Amino acid sequence: MAAANAGRIDYTQPGPIDDSVLTQQATHRSEAIWNGRDPGSITCRSRSSEFSKQPPMVDDRVRNIITTVGLEGLLWVPGREIDNGLITALVERWRPETHTFHMPHGEVTITLQDVEVLLGLPVDGDAISGSTQKTWVNVCRDFLGFQLVTQNNHKQLDGQRILINRLLEEVANPLPPDAEEDQLHKYARCYILPLLGDTIFMDKSGDRVHLMWVQQLENLHNPRRYSWGSACLAWLYRELCRASEDTSQIGGCLLLLQYWAWARFPYLCPTVERGPPVGAYGPSVRGPLSLK
Repeated sequence: MAAANAGRIDYTQPGPIDDSVLTQQATHRSEAIWNGRDPGSITCRSRSSEFSKQPPMVDDRVRNIITTVGLEGLLWVPGREIDNGLITALVERWRPETHTFHMPHGEVTITLQDVEVLLGLPVDGDAISGSTQKTWVNVCRDFLGFQLVTQNNHKQLDGQRILINRLLEEVANPLPPDAEEDQLHKYARCYILPLLGDTIFMDKSGDRVHLMWVQQLENLHNPRRYSWGSACLAWLYRELCRASEDTSQIGGCLLLLQYWAWARFPYLCPTVERGPPVGAYGPSVRGPLSLK
């Protein structure tokens, strides 16, 4: 195909040379830029201020549950300021037809291995799926342990998404030492949901998280092993596809995208300040690659 096209390449056009594969060029963000209508930098969904101010979870009972369900890596992932310019540049090179970034040297993309290594999330296990046709007020009552305020002037639940701040109110105080298992599980869910909404399942609301993830947390006594890494990557792919169509915002796990870019293109990575030698203050901490 390349040889056949070699004689008719028009180097004054942005491409694609063959539009039989890249069929969405007309609506792609790069087309607007080529035509002089640069929409500017994309507004990136960053970590919520409510959760960033939350002290780290130190209750071993809750941390053990988080480890059991396969989300321990999220406890270690460091929060960083999102580079809007970097994310925008990557979106401009993202192709929704192939789910790859088109670079001058070829195609590259984020893989399940990247998710597992950078975030420490499992990529093996059951697929994350379920119903979104539920009575979400009842879900909050039965699995989170509180009733919601749904008046228009103070709406804690908007459709299927709940305020992160409302969940954090439930874990503001330490769990009693003699807490029963049901109380422990509701407390853990109220912490895990904001953790998910603040890291791998960010949406563009900025302060809410979807309640559908409660379905994967219903049985915390003997939880199933889910492929959280696959769900994280699928969510990010969808957000990248949407953002490539000339939108002004993007959600998804942008920390993963930024850490991936730093790992794959080291010259983009900020200078690392060398600290004391590993093990100087005790054994090194096991965690995802993003810690480095």
